[in-house]
Parts: sequence; structure tokens; C-alpha cells
Amino acid sequence: MPLRDVLGNVDPYRPQPPMEVLAERLGLPRMVKLASNEGAFGPLPASVEAYHAAAAGLHRYPDAGATPLREALAARHGVPFDQVVIGNGADELIRLCGAIALDAGDTAVVPWPSFPSYLSAAAVHGAGVVRVPPSEGWATDLDAVSGMRGRVVFLANPNNPTGTLLDRERVRRFLGELPPRVLCVLDEAYAEYADPAPEGPALVAEGRENLCVLRTFSKAYGLAALRVGYAIASPDVAAALNRVRPIFNVNQPAQEAALAALGEAAAVTERVAHVHRARERLRVALDAAGLGPVASQTNFVLAETPDGDADGLADRLLRKGFIVRALRGFGAPRAIRVTCGTDEENAAFAAILPEVVSRT
Repeated sequence: MPLRDVLGNVDPYRPQPPMEVLAERLGLPRMVKLASNEGAFGPLPASVEAYHAAAAGLHRYPDAGATPLREALAARHGVPFDQVVIGNGADELIRLCGAIALDAGDTAVVPWPSFPSYLSAAAVHGAGVVRVPPSEGWATDLDAVSGMRGRVVFLANPNNPTGTLLDRERVRRFLGELPPRVLCVLDEAYAEYADPAPEGPALVAEGRENLCVLRTFSKAYGLAALRVGYAIASPDVAAALNRVRPIFNVNQPAQEAALAALGEAAAVTERVAHVHRARERLRVALDAAGLGPVASQTNFVLAETPDGDADGLADRLLRKGFIVRALRGFGAPRAIRVTCGTDEENAAFAAILPEVVSRT
């Protein structure tokens, strides 16, 4: 077959069947999905209105420059318009960062456990990956990362799946120590949930040439299905991303919905406050059931299973109607990740958890 050899090193994503299909197969009235770190309350009303209003123009190609959305993001983050790049979700931008920085035989450095897309972004370009284990408490070990050699460092802050947050001053020192030819991709997909919030856009605005910060509308803004992410990067990095970015990569209804979401600050603040309460209640419930939860700065909680059989626990929860993420593919095979749902969903999960855990 006329296929590249390096594709053998790329682990494809294996999606789960839709919730409705799972419920029918398992004979359950409904499934509660606490697996993908989506927002619990659906899209914001302003986004829905903007999405529908854009439907009349579906026969036209979208604005390839995403001009109004980029202008709004540039103003919000205090960076020039040309330093904002729109992506089909942050996931596309992760892949594009690999495209602009990695040649075959290069190396990417990835704290591990972390987001598997970083591995794919390296492998698809024929690059290797150095995985750096965490320090105590699942914290990202920036000292160890600094000692590694590579062309790209993928750094999630807060980290997925651990939920841990890096100290601001330590991030600044790390960036100051980074060689000029090394690109740091600072993935802040969960920034809205962190306290204190990571300051990636400000770090770019200060003039760091080898920094690319990623944000998304999939989490706090409730637009996961529309796939809207963005990069804030130095002028050279942003220009390089635009060289490899597909034309029309974000559809027009998605652009309009994202733009409308930016105007809903009060509603987003309420949703973030709900997550802060919910993640602590989940942590308490997981701890009471005998798991080892990690304090989180995101909208999910990682928990180590008492017997190390995270896959088995996730399967038993599935058969009770609750979808959680077993973390083998994220580099934490003994742990699960539970997303904050609604209060009703979280309470139902907490109620069933002790029974399911005891069946080990």
C-alpha cells in the first residue's frame, strides 16, 4: 500500500458508540456521560441564537479569516489581531503545531500522563516522543522537562487528565530557560476553571518568540460539537500556523456561536462556579468510595482505583449507566477520570459508586 511507514506509530482514536446506542444495548433508560469534559449545561442561549441566524448562509463558504472572532479574541487578550489563529478545535491546532515544528527524526517532549493528541501530533510527522513522568501528587515535573532535548514541548496547564496546575512563576522560569529553537505549546484548554487562571496570553503579549498558547470554546463555553479553538502565538509562529492551516477550517455557524459566547461573561462565570463546587463534591465522593482522587483545577477529577483495575471499574460503571474515562490511553492505566455533570448527575454517580467499587 502507498502509505507512510510512520502511520504505524499513530494510535487512532477509537470512539465509543453514541449514548443512545449504548443505552439500548445495555437495556438502560438513559446514560449519564461523565467522560469527555464537556460543559454540563449545553450551549449558551446567545450562541444558539447566533448559530441559527447563520444557517441562512450555509450555501456560502465561511469567512476564512474568521475576522470578527479573531478581532474579539485579540481585544480580550491584549494581543495583535495577526497573532490569533482559529482552529477546528484546539486539537487541530495541536496537530498543526507538530506540522510547523517537527521533521522526521525530531523529538517532542511531553509530560506524561497527558493528552494523547500530543503523541499523535509528533508521530504523524515521523518524530519521536520523550515522556516525562510526574513528580509527587501527579504534578508536572518542569525541572525534568527542562532537562530534556526536543524541538517541541507540549505542556497542558491545567493538565489533562490529572487536573493539576503549574505555578505561574515556575512557568515563566521554564520559558526563560527554553532554547530559542524549541517551541513550547502551552495548552490552556481548561484555563477558565483554574484558580489562579494561567496567564498564557499575557506571556505571548510580552514578546516570547517560541510560545504558542491554545484555548478552546469546547469546555466552559459549551460548544464542543462545533469545534472552535484558537492559538495565541508569536508573530512567526502564528504566520507558520496559517501556512499549514486548512482553508475554511471553522464553519460560519461555529464562528458566530463562538463570537456570541464571548459576550456571555456572567453566564460563563456561573457555570465555572458550579464546576468549582461540583469537582470538590466529586472528590469527596470518590475518596469516600475508597478511590484516590487528585485535587483538580479543571472540570474533572482523576482518581486512582484501589486495585489498579481502572478498565474494569469503568466497565462496571458503564453497565450501571455512567460513562467515565479509563485512562490507559492517557498514561494512567490505574486511574479513571470523572467529568463534572449537573448536580443531579453527580449525585446519582456518587450514590452508585460505593456499590460498583465494592464489586472488585
